Amino acid sequence: MLRFNISAKLMSAFAVLLAVMAAISVVGVNRIGEVNAIATEMRERWLPASQSLGDLHSYLSQYRIKQAEVVYTPGPRSAKLARNAQVVIDKTIADYRSEIATPQQKALLDQFEKGWRDFTADTDRLIPVAQSDPAAAHAALNAESLDHYYALEDLVLQLIDLNAKGAGAISEQSATIYTSAQRFMVGAAVAALVVAVFMLVVLMATVARPVKRMSAAVDRLAAGDITIDVPGLARADELGQLARALDGFKALFARDVQRAREEQARAEEANVTIGAIGGGLAALAQGDLTHRVAENGHGAMGKLHMDYNAALGEMSQVLGRIVAGCRTIKLGIDEIAAASSDLSARSEQQANALAQTARTLNEFTGTVKITADNARQTSGRLRVARDTAGQVETIAHDAVGAMRSIEDSSRQMAEIIAVIDGIAFQTNLLALNAGVEAARAGDAGKGFAVVASEVRALAQRSADAAKDIKTLITTSSQQIAGGVALVEGSGEALRQIVGEVNAVSGLVEEIAEAAERQADGIGEISRMVSDMDSFTQRNAAMVEESTASTRTLSSETDSLMEQLGRFRLAGGDATPVAAPRVMPMQPAEPAPVVVRPASLALATLPSEEPAAPPARPAPGRAAAAGNLAVDDWSEF
Repeated sequence: MLRFNISAKLMSAFAVLLAVMAAISVVGVNRIGEVNAIATEMRERWLPASQSLGDLHSYLSQYRIKQAEVVYTPGPRSAKLARNAQVVIDKTIADYRSEIATPQQKALLDQFEKGWRDFTADTDRLIPVAQSDPAAAHAALNAESLDHYYALEDLVLQLIDLNAKGAGAISEQSATIYTSAQRFMVGAAVAALVVAVFMLVVLMATVARPVKRMSAAVDRLAAGDITIDVPGLARADELGQLARALDGFKALFARDVQRAREEQARAEEANVTIGAIGGGLAALAQGDLTHRVAENGHGAMGKLHMDYNAALGEMSQVLGRIVAGCRTIKLGIDEIAAASSDLSARSEQQANALAQTARTLNEFTGTVKITADNARQTSGRLRVARDTAGQVETIAHDAVGAMRSIEDSSRQMAEIIAVIDGIAFQTNLLALNAGVEAARAGDAGKGFAVVASEVRALAQRSADAAKDIKTLITTSSQQIAGGVALVEGSGEALRQIVGEVNAVSGLVEEIAEAAERQADGIGEISRMVSDMDSFTQRNAAMVEESTASTRTLSSETDSLMEQLGRFRLAGGDATPVAAPRVMPMQPAEPAPVVVRPASLALATLPSEEPAAPPARPAPGRAAAAGNLAVDDWSEF
């Protein structure tokens, strides 16, 4: 087993288990197929046969009853029922014949069919006899026909018993198959368990224990023990490969240990050099550039000693040149500080002048914007007045239309009144004619004459009322015509007013646009002046920063000279330190604090863009500026 790799061993174990499981599955499927075949035979043959025999036994009893009805209640109806029962039994016999499975069933069924034909022949003989000789029919029913019935019932019971025995045999066969399959499954499961235990023992012996020994060897090697013996070097599987790799790692680890010992020896030699260099660095920390280390090293360490001494010599020369340069820088810085102070004063004066100009332009811009806003408001109100006049003109036009409609209606009413007047005149004539005819009739027409008189009076009053209404309508038409003329005149006047309002509105809008353009131009100039003011203030702040930086640089130069004085250069003398020289400064006049209005205190003015804040001087540099008037520029 040692010459096989671990994967082959695991695959062999799983292959054996899979083979056992496959055998169990094949046998199980085979047995299930046999049971299924038996169940199919039971379902398709024996159960339907049992059902058919049960139906046949029941139908046979019913047919005996129908046969008795033929004898006791003879007639076409009883004969028909008997024949229908015979048809049902014939069909049941045919169904059962298709379901029989053994020769015994076939032989019994043949006997039953022969007896069934005799029994039906009895019925056919009894039908006419029952009508002609009821007593003979009763005797035949209880004698020969009854014997035939009992013989058929015995055959049916024998068929039922035979079918039950066949179904029992099929059931016993199914139980036998189940028992054999169960025994095989149990045996196969026990065999699989034995094989699994055997493979587990083999894997534990050939894989798990060697892996445990290999793990212990790795732990000892990780702890630094290079004297261990690596187990499993002769194995041909993966553990052998791992053992050989671990053995190579052990050899490599041994070489690393040897190399570490050699490095330790070199480190001890380097410690001697580090001690010498450390003494030189301690002297250098005290400012002594004349100290030198002994040049008694070997190889790279000896070269390090010489390089250290050469570096100290070069450093001494460089520091000497730095001292000379610092003196020159100090003189230039003092001159720059004086010039910066003068430039700062001039920048303050220019910033004040620009700030005053910016304030004046802001106020003028506010005034122009107020004018433009008032012009816009006036234009808006004129537009409202123009719209109102247009609405009034529309109303006047509508009023003229309404009056003309009233005038037309009055004219139509006058025509109607004329028609009514004509009708009243005709009615008056008719009433007059009726009165004349009534007078001719004498006493018989007196009543009619009275009615005619009343009708004539009513017609006269209608004519008078129509004349009055016509007079009123004529007067109203004249007044409406006058009103129409007045309204048309008002409409024309309103159109002239609208035209004038439009002209005035156009002029006001032009004034507003011109004022807005002026405000925009002045605002642009104001922003430019504000920008110039901001730039000037920034320049002043930058000059102030430059002055502060110059003084700071001068102070730092003095401090550098003082620090350089700590070093002792070649020749035994310390570096001389020059006394700091402070340039006399003329204090600048304090500049007035510039107050910028963010916006004018008017609700109609738009907000202005604030000027960009100028840069502030650095805190550190401002602190080093001494007695300069920095507080006056705190706003920047």
